[in-house]
Amino acid sequence: MNLISPQNFLFLPLIGIVVLLYVLRLKRKERVVSSTLLWHTALRDLQANAPWQKLRSSLLMWLQILFLVIAILALVRPAIKVLAGGGQTIAIIMDSSASMAATDVAPSRFGFAKSEATRLINALSSGDEALLISAGAQTKVLAPLTAAKSQLKSAVSNAQTSDTNCNLREAIVLASSLLKSKKNARIYILSDGAVTPIKDLTLPKVDLQFVKIGVRNNNIAITAANVRRGYGSTQAQIFATLANYSDTVKTVKLELSRNGSLVAVRPFTIPANGIQSQLFDDMNFTSGLFSVSFNEKDDLLSDNIAYANLDAPRAIKVLLLSTGNLFLEKALNVDSNVQLTRASTPSAASGGYDVVVCDGIAPTNPNANQLVFNTVTDLSPVTKSGFVQAPSVADWDRQHPVTRFSSWGDIRFARAQAVQVKGWGKAILEAERTPLIVAGERGGKRIVWCGFDVRETDLPLRVAFPIFITSSLHWLTAKRGASESDGQPTRAGETVALQPPATAKEISIARPDGSILGLPLQTNPLIFSQTNQVGIYEATSGKNWKQQFGVSLLSKSESDLKPRDAIQVGAGKPIQAETRGRANKELWGYLALLALLLLSIEWWVYHRGV
Repeated sequence: MNLISPQNFLFLPLIGIVVLLYVLRLKRKERVVSSTLLWHTALRDLQANAPWQKLRSSLLMWLQILFLVIAILALVRPAIKVLAGGGQTIAIIMDSSASMAATDVAPSRFGFAKSEATRLINALSSGDEALLISAGAQTKVLAPLTAAKSQLKSAVSNAQTSDTNCNLREAIVLASSLLKSKKNARIYILSDGAVTPIKDLTLPKVDLQFVKIGVRNNNIAITAANVRRGYGSTQAQIFATLANYSDTVKTVKLELSRNGSLVAVRPFTIPANGIQSQLFDDMNFTSGLFSVSFNEKDDLLSDNIAYANLDAPRAIKVLLLSTGNLFLEKALNVDSNVQLTRASTPSAASGGYDVVVCDGIAPTNPNANQLVFNTVTDLSPVTKSGFVQAPSVADWDRQHPVTRFSSWGDIRFARAQAVQVKGWGKAILEAERTPLIVAGERGGKRIVWCGFDVRETDLPLRVAFPIFITSSLHWLTAKRGASESDGQPTRAGETVALQPPATAKEISIARPDGSILGLPLQTNPLIFSQTNQVGIYEATSGKNWKQQFGVSLLSKSESDLKPRDAIQVGAGKPIQAETRGRANKELWGYLALLALLLLSIEWWVYHRGV
């Protein structure tokens, strides 16, 4: 039990006043009577001269004291924690991420969260207020702070999930800022707990309650997928990884489709709580929108399919500025789409090339993307400060398209340039004392800068070298604005670059749920960000242009449906889960009724003369 207004205990001295009234002697008027035989008790009082008399027990006094005690208890507002029957000012955060679409509870986790939110709203007392927040990749206020239950319930009814992760930190910060001036504020988090721990957050005094939703983890998911051409080949290779989060072995039929047509089916067995990968490398296709899916019925559908698009191969015009480097020439020629030109003078870079590879030679004002070795050009995202001898690799970016397919940990370097990275550059391979490879984009041009001479490393002797060169060329010539290079999947919430004809004024986009978006074309390419649904999107403009792209979930945290028993918010102890939202149930109303009952008894005692 807790006390909401303990300061009202200051009324306790009123009990002393009641006692004082029974101690004070009453003043009586003198009267002449014929006999004092019947007035002995009154005579005892008359015989004392002091203004005080001995306190004698009186039923009326005890009833009055008990009435005061109960009335004061009602004023301090004692409360006990019960299943929520209303709060003073509350914020309801509904997790709307992909995992909340799981069907292990009926009709779904999000449907259960909506019913719980409705129950909390129905329990609001007169004068209470609430607000409703949706927590997906983006935080949205579905209903502002209001006492109107109809408005709140309408917002709950219209709430929807998205196939993205949950940014709970942003939702909690927003809710606490909206409640910071309110007393007895409380935030309810309706979630399965599949969120990143929040340790670097300090909140004002607010009561956080985590209501756990979900009962099991019976799910199989595609957690990785991509399509690319084999090195030295134009044929597509499709790779997929499946994870089994259940406690039983699962056997599924893995299906590969291209542009909506089924092209291959393979049986696939995944151990309990394990992962398996599959490579489709015998496909006679050079491009297309590929999808991998399986037919197993589990608790979450959005991670049962993944998409990856591979554009048709096109010639890449490459200029190699070098005085002679056989290693670079052979690596650049691995990709059959590369049209390689060799030159040794900086001015040769003024031609119309897609990529200029600089082997120790800085070009003169090239109008092209750059792959730079052992020099600094005008486009380089670094500032040189000296040299480092025998640098060893400390780490590399395992997500960047340039370095993700290669292993760098055991590569040896004789020396490298010591540099500082500019604000628009990103180090993707780092040594202990300097970055070794930096990527960046500026003024519509991309660059991959390497602070070493490949002939002073053992990189050309490794399989990683041609993979790195080919990956660099693909990234340098990829569509601008895309979240990944060609062949890599687009995850829900990421951006997609749409490139309609230059004469187009508007784009129509058909989403997986059947809705149509009309967007004015203010820039080309158009960066489309409303990719919060898994499925195929189709963008059109006029009668002659169409661009399809697929959006996938590919999120291990969302596919792992195990409901969490606690969530970490701030540096304190984790917030333990409740199965239902709980709030203060105030008892002052019952105490007031009891006090009125005592007043009735006191009235009866007085009039009966007891």
